[in-house]
Amino acid sequence: MGERGFISTCPICGRNARVIRRWTLNKYGRRYNYLIFKHEKGSHYVNQDKNVGKRIRKGQLEKALMEMINSQEFRLGSFKVKDIMDLMKERYTNIGYCSVKTNLDKLAKIGMVESRKEGRNLYYVSTVSKERLSYVINSCVISLEDVLNDGMFKKHVFIYSIRNHQSWPLYYLPFRIAGDLESTYEEVDFKAINPVSDSNYDAILIEDNPTDKRLLIKLKTPLLPTESTDIKLEYQWDEPARTYVYSSATKMNYFEFSIATNREVKLSSSLTPPNGNLTIDLSNEITHESNEKWKHIWRLVMRDIEAFSVFQFKW
Repeated sequence: MGERGFISTCPICGRNARVIRRWTLNKYGRRYNYLIFKHEKGSHYVNQDKNVGKRIRKGQLEKALMEMINSQEFRLGSFKVKDIMDLMKERYTNIGYCSVKTNLDKLAKIGMVESRKEGRNLYYVSTVSKERLSYVINSCVISLEDVLNDGMFKKHVFIYSIRNHQSWPLYYLPFRIAGDLESTYEEVDFKAINPVSDSNYDAILIEDNPTDKRLLIKLKTPLLPTESTDIKLEYQWDEPARTYVYSSATKMNYFEFSIATNREVKLSSSLTPPNGNLTIDLSNEITHESNEKWKHIWRLVMRDIEAFSVFQFKW
């Protein structure tokens, strides 16, 4: 393996990366060595000592497979069980052929991958594409709250009404969040909530890049064709640039954006239609109100939004 600053091939994704050696003590006080393969977006961690590889807990293999296959670094268009085992053996010491195949078959059953019998089972990642897991957004309500009274509008709340327009059930919903400042997943404190029961959904982190995160939200029950559901997302991410841009890949029946603060600010907004030929000033459509908690709530409400329209907000 390469020394610090040297270039070597990453055993996880097969791409060249800068290698950094590290070591740490486990809870028993024993030292083990590991390598960090630094990519342009994200890093991969590999145990250097095979005898101290991580043991995967029962029931966690399905999640580990999803995280790896959905990763942008995963380059295999098609693969067999042995290919997956070769990629995972550096990280996990207790996985076997049957357990990997069983969990890949589970992912094929719920539409995360495709499976085809060609001698031994051959799997494809085409179903992990946005098209396979896509959905229609009926409505989207976004609110940014100045919870620290510093003008950074740290708290972000999204409430989506989502409809499954596919001919198959959806077990997972992909989302992406982004921010101006570099932050870890732990720092943004992401939560996915059922707004009816106020219970949390499990969130699977696919990519933890400094200024954007890709996630899969695991639904408690599958969203069947033509069915709709509501989902609430919350996270904490400062907005120092005092701007916010939003665009949806689907047509929306209803869209609402608001900021809430006790500081003297005013919101302006513009809309660029999908053809991009003009920009429409929406500032006159913004309303102002207040309540016991907030002196200023600036709000824009729009209906019948075309897909790939771009909203820009400034304050």
